[in-house]
Amino acid sequence: MMFLSLEATDSAIEALSRAYRLSPDNEEIATTYAQISFFANKGQLDASSRRVLQDVLAKNPQHEGAQMLMAMGEARGSNFAEAQGWIKRLQGSIVAKPGDHTKALASLDELSNYVSTQEKQALEGIDVTVKINANLLLLVKADDVLFVAIRDVKGGPPFAAKRLPISIIKQGEASIRLSNLDAMMPDRTLNSARSDKTQLAVVARISHSGNAIAESGDLSGNPIMISVEQTQVNVEINQQIP
Repeated sequence: MMFLSLEATDSAIEALSRAYRLSPDNEEIATTYAQISFFANKGQLDASSRRVLQDVLAKNPQHEGAQMLMAMGEARGSNFAEAQGWIKRLQGSIVAKPGDHTKALASLDELSNYVSTQEKQALEGIDVTVKINANLLLLVKADDVLFVAIRDVKGGPPFAAKRLPISIIKQGEASIRLSNLDAMMPDRTLNSARSDKTQLAVVARISHSGNAIAESGDLSGNPIMISVEQTQVNVEINQQIP
């Protein structure tokens, strides 16, 4: 399982996208395109790279590079059961090959343990249901980005935040879990906020530019105050920033 060390620039992604469209059956081009997109998206599988990997695996179910990307992408997306499933498939592929694969299998065991640890931390998080007011749905564009964060009502960096493709919203609604895994700083987590009895607020915003800072034209909602013990909250995006 060797991953190419390539700089994930927009131009590289576009070039590989064109190459993939011209040669969709070329596994090397397909997996390289998916890999570059994966790292450019900070370890997240977008709809395009996921579709490419699924096509590769449909033709070659034992493709180890594609299996590994699926495992890492599902783990990053907090789809832990799916991630563990891909790890098991990858282990099976390696065991079936002749030779000594002790190191590779040990690495996969470490990855599996890491995913289990991540899952335990995620279970301590807060489920956020984001709804878009029906009057604003026509203002949402296909390449928009959804930001969801939990912060101190007094200000400062979020205790947890996610930047997600707008495609996560289905029929005007999305369910997102924020946990210690989504901390921006290692010492500023939801657990630390709970320990300090910090008054928290959940905010959600749809950005047209993808900028983490709110801009005119973005869609947002009022911050929703929550208690440190709360594990679920609903947020409505119901206004456009002037």
